[in-house]
Amino acid sequence: MKRTLILSLAGAASLVASCSFGPLWSPPEMPVPAEFRGNGAAGSTMADLPWQQVLNDKNLEQLLSDVFTSNRSLEAMVHNVNSASRYITIARAPLFPSLSYMAQGSKGASSPASISMATTDTVPGAAGFSASWELDIWGKTRKGLESAEAKALAAEEGMNNLRISLMKQVASGYLRLIMLDEQLKIAHEAVASYRESLKLFENQLEGGVADRLQTASAQAALSSAEAQIPNLEMQIAEMENTLSVLAGRAPGPIARSGSMQAFAKASGVAAGIPAEVIARRPDIRAAEQNLRAANAEIGVAIASYFPSISLTGLAGVAAPDLCHGLAGSETGWGIGASLTGPLFNAGSLRANEQMKRDAFLAAKADYEQTVLAALAEISTTLTQRTKLLSIMKKQEAAVAAYQESMKLSKARYAQGLASYYEVLTAQQGLFPAQTQLAAYRYQYAACVPTLYTQLGGGWQNK
Repeated sequence: MKRTLILSLAGAASLVASCSFGPLWSPPEMPVPAEFRGNGAAGSTMADLPWQQVLNDKNLEQLLSDVFTSNRSLEAMVHNVNSASRYITIARAPLFPSLSYMAQGSKGASSPASISMATTDTVPGAAGFSASWELDIWGKTRKGLESAEAKALAAEEGMNNLRISLMKQVASGYLRLIMLDEQLKIAHEAVASYRESLKLFENQLEGGVADRLQTASAQAALSSAEAQIPNLEMQIAEMENTLSVLAGRAPGPIARSGSMQAFAKASGVAAGIPAEVIARRPDIRAAEQNLRAANAEIGVAIASYFPSISLTGLAGVAAPDLCHGLAGSETGWGIGASLTGPLFNAGSLRANEQMKRDAFLAAKADYEQTVLAALAEISTTLTQRTKLLSIMKKQEAAVAAYQESMKLSKARYAQGLASYYEVLTAQQGLFPAQTQLAAYRYQYAACVPTLYTQLGGGWQNK
C-alpha cells in the first residue's frame, strides 16, 4: 500500500509541473525616442552618480541622511514591503502538503439526572496526524505565486520611488530656504535704503525743498519693503517645519550654508537616453510589476474553470481509557483523494476571467501612461533649465543696470544735478529685480535635484 501511495504522489507531482494556463509573461515593449526633447545629452547620465556627489552640500547631505533613516512615511513603506514579501510565503504554501495534528479526550456522567451521583473512571481519547495536498495541475497556485512575487517587487519599487520623491522634495526645500534667506537679506537692505530716503525727504519737506509726493512715495516704498520681512520670515519658518517633519524631527531650524548663486552655477547635467530611464525609474518598474501581476491573475482565473484535485492522509491511535495508558488502543490510517469542480455558476467564472483581463488592460494603460509622463517631465525640466539659464542671465543684466542707475543717480544728486527722487526711483527698480533674480536662481538650481530624481537616480545609492 505504501508503495502505491508513493507512486501515486510521484505521478501527481509530475502532473503538477506539466500544466499552466493563462498568457505567458513578457516585458512590455514601449516605443521611446532616441533622445530627450530639450537638448538632453545622450550617453552618460547623472543618474549613475551617487546623490552625495550630485547634491554636494554637507548640511543637505546630513538632512537627507536623517530623512532616509527617520522619515515616518518611509518607515511605513518598509513595513508594507515586508508584508508584501511575506505574502509570497503564503502564496507558495499550497504547493506543498499541509500537515496537522489532533488530540481529543472526554469524560462525563452517563445521565444528566445522576450527575451528582455518577462516577466516571474512563477517559476515552484519540490522537493522530493528517495531511492534505491540493495538486496544482492547472497552475492556479503557481500563477498566484507569480502575482504575489510581482506585487512584492512593485511594493519595493514603490518604496524606492518614495525615497527619491523625498529626496527631490527635501533638496528643493533646502534650496528654497537659501533663496528665502537671500530675499530676506535684500528686503532688509531695501528697508534700510528706503528709510534713509524717507528721512531725507522728510527733512527736505520741512525745509520746503521737497514736496509731499516725494515723501509719500518714499513712505510707500519703505512700508512695502517692511511688509516683505515678516512675510519672508513666515515662509522660512514654514519651510523649516516641513523639512524638520520630513527628517523625523520636531519642528525647528534647519542648518544651511552656501548661496543660491553658487548652486545656480553648478556644472551641467547629462540626461542619458530614454531607454535607460525606463529601465531605472522605480515608478515605471513598479508599473511593470503591477502589469505582470495582472497577467498572472488571468491564469488564476482560467485555472478556476478546471476541477480541484486533493490528496488526503490520516494516521492515529484511539484508546478506550486514557487513565490506564494506551492499553487496548487501536491504530489506524487511511489515504484518499477528492475531485471537485464547477458545473453551474451563473457565469461568475467567465465574468471573473473578463474582469482580470480588463484589469490587465488597465495596468497596461497605466504602464504606458507612466512611461509617457516620465519622458514628458524630463523633457520639460531639460527645457526649463535651458530657458531659465537665459532668463537668469537677462535678469542679472537688469540688476546690473539698476545698480549702475542707482550709482549714477547718487552721483548726480551729490553734484546737485538731480533730486534725490531719482535715487528713490532707482531703488524701487533695483530691489524687486534682485528679489526676482534670487527666485530665478532658485528655479534654475532646483532643476538639478528635480532632473536627477526624474532620471531615476538616488535610490540605488543608499
